[in-house]
Amino acid sequence: MSPAVLYRRLPGEGLPRFIAEFRKAAARDPFGTVFVVPTSHLAREIVRRLGKEGSPLIADAVTTLPGLARKVFLDHTAAETLIPKIGSRLIIDRLLAAGDYPLIARAGAVDELATLFAVLITRKVDYPAALGDLASAKSAEIGRLFAAYLRFLDEHRLVDESTLLARATRLLTGSDEFRTVYVYGLFEPVPLERDLLLALRESAEEFHYAIPYAANPAVFADEGLWLHPDAVVEDERTSAVAGLFSRREMGGGGEGIRLAERRDRLDEVRAIAQEIRDLAAAGVRPGEIVVAFPDLASAVPYVEEVFPDFAVPYAASGGRPLAASPLVQALLLVLAVPACGYRRSDVVALATSPYLPFTRGSELDFLSREARITAGADAWDERLAALARALEDELAGPDPAKDRLTAEIASVMAAREQIRRLFADLATLEGTKTIQEHLAAYRSLLDTWRAPAMPAEGDPRVLEEEARDLAGFMRALAMLEELAQFFPNEEVALPEFFSLLSAHVAGARTGRRRNADAVQVIGVREAAHLAVPYLFIGDLVEGTMPRLTTRLPFATDLETRRLQTRSKSDILREERYHFIAALLAARSRVYLSYPAADGGTPLVRSGFVDAVREAFSPETWGGDGFPASRLSAARRAGALLARGEAASPPVLTAAEAVRRLNIENYHRKGGYDSPYDGLIGSDPALAERFGEEAVFSVTALETYADCPFRFYLERVLGLAPLPPADPGLTGEERGSLVHRIACRFYAGWRRDGNGAVTEASYPDALRRILTTGREEADRFTFTSPSWVAGKEHLLGSPAAGPGLLERFLRHEAAVVGSGLIPQAFEVSFGLPVTAGEADPASVPDAVAIALGCGTLRLRGRIDRIDLLPGGRFVVTDYKTGSQRPTLGEVVAGRALQLPLYIRAVETLTGMQGIAGTCYTLRRGKVQNRPVFWDAGLQDCFTCFPGSRQSGVGDVRELVEASLARVKEHLAGIRGGRFPPRSDAGPCPGYCGFKTVCRFDSLRLLAAGGEVNADGTD
Repeated sequence: MSPAVLYRRLPGEGLPRFIAEFRKAAARDPFGTVFVVPTSHLAREIVRRLGKEGSPLIADAVTTLPGLARKVFLDHTAAETLIPKIGSRLIIDRLLAAGDYPLIARAGAVDELATLFAVLITRKVDYPAALGDLASAKSAEIGRLFAAYLRFLDEHRLVDESTLLARATRLLTGSDEFRTVYVYGLFEPVPLERDLLLALRESAEEFHYAIPYAANPAVFADEGLWLHPDAVVEDERTSAVAGLFSRREMGGGGEGIRLAERRDRLDEVRAIAQEIRDLAAAGVRPGEIVVAFPDLASAVPYVEEVFPDFAVPYAASGGRPLAASPLVQALLLVLAVPACGYRRSDVVALATSPYLPFTRGSELDFLSREARITAGADAWDERLAALARALEDELAGPDPAKDRLTAEIASVMAAREQIRRLFADLATLEGTKTIQEHLAAYRSLLDTWRAPAMPAEGDPRVLEEEARDLAGFMRALAMLEELAQFFPNEEVALPEFFSLLSAHVAGARTGRRRNADAVQVIGVREAAHLAVPYLFIGDLVEGTMPRLTTRLPFATDLETRRLQTRSKSDILREERYHFIAALLAARSRVYLSYPAADGGTPLVRSGFVDAVREAFSPETWGGDGFPASRLSAARRAGALLARGEAASPPVLTAAEAVRRLNIENYHRKGGYDSPYDGLIGSDPALAERFGEEAVFSVTALETYADCPFRFYLERVLGLAPLPPADPGLTGEERGSLVHRIACRFYAGWRRDGNGAVTEASYPDALRRILTTGREEADRFTFTSPSWVAGKEHLLGSPAAGPGLLERFLRHEAAVVGSGLIPQAFEVSFGLPVTAGEADPASVPDAVAIALGCGTLRLRGRIDRIDLLPGGRFVVTDYKTGSQRPTLGEVVAGRALQLPLYIRAVETLTGMQGIAGTCYTLRRGKVQNRPVFWDAGLQDCFTCFPGSRQSGVGDVRELVEASLARVKEHLAGIRGGRFPPRSDAGPCPGYCGFKTVCRFDSLRLLAAGGEVNADGTD
């Protein structure tokens, strides 16, 4: 046995001397000298230092312990195969599928079992025997699977990343391959790692082992005695930082530590970037600065956003997750579409990807929404065909918009043909195949498509990144194919193959370009033993640092303790060690920081921050401003220009700069008063389009009354929001369904000589309306659960109780005392009159309503008209949504439907309108409530719920007031006044133009009482 020297050192101390001794030994015996360190980052840093000094090195002479085990294995055995983590998961997955493991076979089980097996192997746990009396049927199942996994490795001569350590230990036993060994900075090696270190110690002629140590048992519990050293060299130097968490007085130290609380994670990274720029201005080189985060993967997106804005050069370690690459995501979509049942969102994403050879993706998005497609290969063809037929029927109807409908039909048919070709290609991927066959079919399809489509020009950095991503993905396919040879005849379904490939890709990472002269962005654990002039440690919040995850997968807390893996105190000690080791890496200054919140969620600062604050009372760092930020500089420049304190940029004339600033700082303040707020002024095109001969609908007029800007978007520009991807009825379709049922029921009911529904006629009426309801509902071919539930809500069932139609008739019978007789239904004017779909009283011409010196040509459809003796009538509007007009909205001129429909009927028939009602027909509420009624007819309306406050002295006067409002609205439309809505309250939830709206309630509130009803000053 060789003499072994144990060095107990503070983290980072003595490393230069170790490097120097290693360099001398490697010069004498380059093939027999090895230097083992805890992280790949430190290994690369040591190699970089030696390279700068001109010292030649054998590859992998400076490495980590797993790296050394890999080197030993690859150098000494050709009969066995080393498999990556995905290989372990594939084997576990196949064993689970082939065996009887009902207690542990569940979603996510493979990853959890792989983690459990790795812990059991590296910690040499005799499972399940180590559980003793805690053993159960579940642990017995896991034990059987664990034994089957190890047996599979042996039978196929495979070595995974956990058994690799044991295999390397056996290969080194009795070997003299490494004659001089240096090991520096390993913190509490696990049992299998200790075995490998002891094998090195026994086979080497010189063995030097430096253990991180300080007289602080709260952190440093491993004294290295398990190594059985021949000599121990103690480090006489002490450090106040190394005494953190020891609960003893520090007595000074920590002079270079600074601490800051920032608003959130973005603000924290911006503060770090600004401090780096300040250091650079003082002469510090970027390569002398390191930024460390406890969770590097979650912090990198913030760094990628912020550091370029501050012109901070940086290099992040660890690589980028391959699954985060847009290119790789597009390639996985090719499998995801058939594997996940041709979901609408997947198909649209595939068709719109720039990496795949498809066009018309945006059009397909719109058409699939309109066709109400959710998933299913057959549903795509059926729904698009149904959409085409509906458009053809509309084209064959009266007064069709021929050019528009013809173009839409052609678009649907082209999309249908594209989907057919696409799905025919994707069908080659479906079915149950071996993994090799799945891979072959996938590669063949990509070749057929010549995918991915890689641009020839563009940002060089993006092109380089995409090339690396593609190479990484192809390596992943090759690796999966290599692993599949161990299951040559086992077939899996496409979804299972897609899951395997996705899991493999999720665990892979692509390399990043290294730049030692840039700011290094690393994980906190990588900071140990570095010599860093300036170190930033961010995101110091509970749950991130320390991260206390103790329970093993498939194990309770009690079972975890019985297995003697890692207790909570062990994990806390390790987290404390990595924090202290990082602090000790800083030679000049260390900047600590933590965010106070994550969005609207408060965060709890790490207890480590409190320990530092209590021990050293650190100074604060960072300010409120970010002068190095380009975005902040642009905002400051704009503010200076607005105040006239700076010259305009050279690319702009002074007049242009002033014009742009005035738009934001003057015209978009206070009331609406400029073209930038939709006040575009009179225009001949508007006068022609919306002049005296134009026909208006009530909906258009109410839209203008509520929000002229929305009217401008819809009616002037002709814009429309994307239809919802709704598998059931839309609100409009739900309303139309109820209207048709009510119309058909009452038309037949009146045709057979019946009057109002009474208690006596109720049973017959219920039978009729339910029959009509079923017939109308059956016209829809939806199969979604929401439609099934909606249909049950409409028709009722023994389980759900009375449906909407039954409750409607109950309410009709309850108000029969009003004396009102339902007379006409779906009465239209200014619309095509189709037999069976409109009341016989309907007329095709628009109704001309006098407006004093002008005329309103109105079109519309009245849901229902009830009569009283003496030529008096009530207009009723069915509402299936939650919105219903109020008397106040009628008076204010925003709810125009009922007054205008009353005047239209009066114009057509000469009768007198006495009331307007809103009939709510929706889940939870069925009620016909008068919005306004002639107060002189109290006996008629007292039976209606909620009618007490809505009586008016003169209905005709109310209608005339509404017409006066209409006259104002028409003047606004023809005069080009289209500002956003003037109500300072929130916009209605049903508006589809929120993403392009310029409405700002705070602006109106700031204007005080100076804003008129139309939003102008």
